[in-house]
Amino acid sequence: MNLLLIAIGGALGSVARYLSCEVIIFYFSRAQNFPQSFPWGTFFVNVFGSMLAGILYYFVIKNFDNFDPPMGKIFKNFLFAGFLGGFTTFSAFSLDFFRLTTAGQYSQAIAYAVASVTLSILALFFGFYSMKLIFS
Repeated sequence: MNLLLIAIGGALGSVARYLSCEVIIFYFSRAQNFPQSFPWGTFFVNVFGSMLAGILYYFVIKNFDNFDPPMGKIFKNFLFAGFLGGFTTFSAFSLDFFRLTTAGQYSQAIAYAVASVTLSILALFFGFYSMKLIFS
């Protein structure tokens, strides 16, 4: 049952990632002041997915006592291993970094890597602590 829920969550997360990337790419492709070769879709999904992980993690640990242990495990597996595992895209991040560097766009590759990792970590903290502040 856990594997099925992880698979369903992963499928939903993957579809959400694809749609999010398409929307972001659509808008940034029309923007004048943004480098067109920068992987905006993957960048957005990694940062937003990290913030969502902080938000969801807060609710899971805050409310875990409200679930019996098997239900809590199913809930965590569906959200984290499933949905967020399918939604966040660090494998795509690595490929985008590789493509930028092999295209000789070293400054964009470094900016992309540093900004993605830094903002994703900060977004996770922000998501977690904003939920703690709101709901505590």
